[in-house]
Formats: sequence, C-alpha cells, structure tokens
Amino acid sequence: MARGEKKPSVTRALKYNHGSRLVLWIFSTGVVLVLAYSVVFQFLMAREGQSHTWTDAVYWTITTMSTLGYGDVTFQSELGRMFSMLVLLSGILLIVVLLPFSFVQFVVAPWMNQHEADRAPRSVPTNGRDRRRYKPGRSLA
Repeated sequence: MARGEKKPSVTRALKYNHGSRLVLWIFSTGVVLVLAYSVVFQFLMAREGQSHTWTDAVYWTITTMSTLGYGDVTFQSELGRMFSMLVLLSGILLIVVLLPFSFVQFVVAPWMNQHEADRAPRSVPTNGRDRRRYKPGRSLA
C-alpha cells in the first residue's frame, strides 16, 4: 500500500457501491421487521391468553414471513389473523425484492463485468496510432 493511501474498509466500500448499500438496507429492514413483529406477536398472544417465549415469537415471525408457516403456533382472534396476513405480505414483498436484487447484484453483474472485460477488441489498430484503445481494462467505446 502506498504512503498516504487509505486502507480499504467495509464502510468505505459500501459508500461507493450503491448496490451493496441497498442490499444492506434491505437486510437491515428485514431484521427490524422481524424484531418489531415479534414484539407485536407477544402482545397479541398475551391478549389472547396464550404464553410464548421470545424464541417462539421470532420463529413464528420468520416462518410466516417466509410463507412456510407450519401452523403449530396460531392466533385465535380476528386481530391476530389480520396481523398474520400483514406479516405474510410484508415477508413476500421483502423476499420478492431481496432475492432477485441480491442475485443480480452479486452474481449477474460481476459475471457481466468480467464477460465484458474479457471480450476481444472489435477493431484492429492502424499504424500504432490507436494504442490507447487496447489497454487492459479499458472499454473500446
């Protein structure tokens, strides 16, 4: 590393990579939703007279958001069932946004960039005047 050059860090990389920041934001939103829904789950279950642990609350939230929903922990009230639908729909939305975007950001985009960098030049240099176009890592456009 050259003198005076700053050390790369995760926060610095995220600052310059908008896609990674967005994925981090979506992931953070998911964690906050799971925690918030777990708190509401505990409140609604207590209102129905049921007692569950915090592990049960997080478990129920994740299985409902992922649309797996085993059915071993259920609400009996209409309010609880409406809450279940809210958790389910927000989970579907999060999955529909998170999975495709993450796949494109971390699999497709790097592959496309590498594919573009590996392409052969589309023209031949004339008398050495066009050298700048053939430096590694530069596009031909």
